[in-house]
Amino acid sequence: MKTKFQQFYIPLIVLFGVVNGICLLFSDALKLKQIDPVMVAGANTLLFVICTVSIRSQIKSVNNTNPHAMVRSVMGSVVLKLFVLGTAAFIYLYNVGEAQSINGIFLSMGLYILYTWLEVKMAMQIKPTKKNGSN
Repeated sequence: MKTKFQQFYIPLIVLFGVVNGICLLFSDALKLKQIDPVMVAGANTLLFVICTVSIRSQIKSVNNTNPHAMVRSVMGSVVLKLFVLGTAAFIYLYNVGEAQSINGIFLSMGLYILYTWLEVKMAMQIKPTKKNGSN
């Protein structure tokens, strides 16, 4: 029997593998579109690690008697991803200089939205709503 963490971990692994596979297999085509595949793969890895940690904290918060704990966990992870990815983008832009990949940054922002959507979808499945309105 799969644990909850293993059950919710599978979509993250699939998304991580697909994006990194695209970065490896189509790196030449991405470079022609002025997208740095190494930077996109790094942002994907960063988002994957943060989502993995946040899913663990959300699974732990389900057992909390405070009904707001789950909401705090989901919102905290969204904000954490935003700040970490924003900081990584600033560090990237500062260190790379003229060879920056703006299209890669936009693609990473799209990955942020995709990972956030996936994480919120999984959070809704972790603690399904009850029809009688109780916590």
